[in-house]
Formats: sequence, C-alpha cells, structure tokens
Amino acid sequence: MAGLTRYAQPKITYNGADVSVDWVPKLTHLTWRRGIGQNKRGDTINLQLADPDGKFRHTYNVIAKQNIQIAVESFNWNYPGEHLSSKASQMQITRIEIQMSKHGGSTLHIEASSIPPTTGFRLTRKSRTAIKTDLKTIAGQVAKDNGWTLDYRASVNPQVAYSVQHDQSDASWLERFCHEQDLGYKITNSKFTIVGNQDLEAQSPVGTILAPTPGNPGGIGGRGLISVRLVEDVEDTYAHCQVTSKDIKTGKITTGQADDPDPNGPILNEVKKPTQLKAGPDTREYQAGQIE
Repeated sequence: MAGLTRYAQPKITYNGADVSVDWVPKLTHLTWRRGIGQNKRGDTINLQLADPDGKFRHTYNVIAKQNIQIAVESFNWNYPGEHLSSKASQMQITRIEIQMSKHGGSTLHIEASSIPPTTGFRLTRKSRTAIKTDLKTIAGQVAKDNGWTLDYRASVNPQVAYSVQHDQSDASWLERFCHEQDLGYKITNSKFTIVGNQDLEAQSPVGTILAPTPGNPGGIGGRGLISVRLVEDVEDTYAHCQVTSKDIKTGKITTGQADDPDPNGPILNEVKKPTQLKAGPDTREYQAGQIE
C-alpha cells in the first residue's frame, strides 16, 4: 500500500527545464502566495534550498530575472490512483540570497514574482492623453505595451472623457482608475486581469474550511487539512470613523459612521485652546507642536 500513500509535492521548472528531481529533495521552505484585491497585484513565491556543497550555485547558476515555474501535484488525495496538478504560475526571479554559516551550512533563498521585473510597467514613465474612451480600451493598450493579453472581467467599463498620463508609469496611471472605480488588477502568466471588487464579493464561497474531528479529516469538502493560520494584526485603531462608499453602477454615495466594538480607541482630531494657569502670569498650556 506504500504506492497509495496520500501526498503532494511541488513541480519546479527553471528556464524551461524540469529541475524537480534535484530541487525538491533539498527544499526546506516554500511559500506560494496568490494575490488578489486592490493591494495584491501578482503572485509570488519564496523558496529556500539546502545547498551545503554549492551544487545549485555551480550546476544551475541561478541568477535574477530568469524564469521559474511552480505547480503542485497531488497523488491519491481523494481516492487511490488519483493524480492532480495545479495550474502552473510562470514567474521571474526578483531576489537571490545565499547564506553560509559554520553550523547551518549553505542555503539558497529565491524570491520570484508573476510581474516580470524586465518590463517597464512599474518604472518606465510615459506621457500620453486618453480622450473619449473607456477603461477597457486603456487597459488593452497598457497590456499590449507590456507584451500581455487583457482579461477584462469587471462588470462595469467606466467611460474616460479625458485623462493625462504625464510622466507616470503605466502602473501609476491605472492605479488611479482602479482606486476610483473600486477595481483591482492582477498580472500572472503574461495575462493582465482586471476585476471588480464588488463582483468578487458577490461570488459564492469556494468552500467552507472545517476543523478536523475524529470522524472527519476536515478541510474543504473533506479533503483534509494540514494546517491553518489565522492572524489579526492591530496597531492603532479609532473608536469611530466616517465611511463613504460609492456604488459604481448607480453612482449613489452612502455615508455612515462605523464604530469599533471597543469604544476606548483614540479620536482623529483633538484641538485645545491655550489656557491660563494659576501658577504664573505667563505660563500657558499649548497644543503639541505649537510655537509662539
């Protein structure tokens, strides 16, 4: 029954060659993040390889801006004999770090992104004018300039009467439109995808993650659960804030107050007038930062 063990492993391709046989056994860490939303513009991977004898450095000469592709294969996951492979993501290496120590040996760290650093999408500044057009047309031109294909999935296509891209990168120019229209974009596998955040929120859930129990392996659809990490980060919070939202279909603007469950948070603005103190004739209390 050893051949029917349930397991999964990555398949790694470097510069078009399958290097899984050499790389996967030396893999000590792998993180694959799929970005989506207004702040996550692409997919990223971060992997670490044990390289005590420098084999990877000498054999593969791993350098930045080279292509790397990762997919995940699973075997016997839902039933014996099943073999599934995830959709592979083509990326370019953006960072390489080699660490060596007396006790830990040598390790090779590789980071890669689905937004190629070899394009000028984020750095090349351009100047042009868009007149009487729409966002889909502008996005199509940007995709063409960077060698991508456009996948416009948003249910709305805002009209653009007049817009100037003056000494701006394509990324900065599109950022304005997406922020104003509640849209998000993503670049992966040479495809430039634009989606509406409201469209994403309206989609039905992919599945419900269940905690394992003695009679249920948990996960999504009973497929099992290896680990789950839930994180909530808090720095500074306000007790109240005014929230304004715009419906991109109707143009209706709604404003309301959002209250934090904990009423002990700070307020946004606090102004105090100078007050005369009884201790002296010219001793006054000032707001922080005020100089007379």
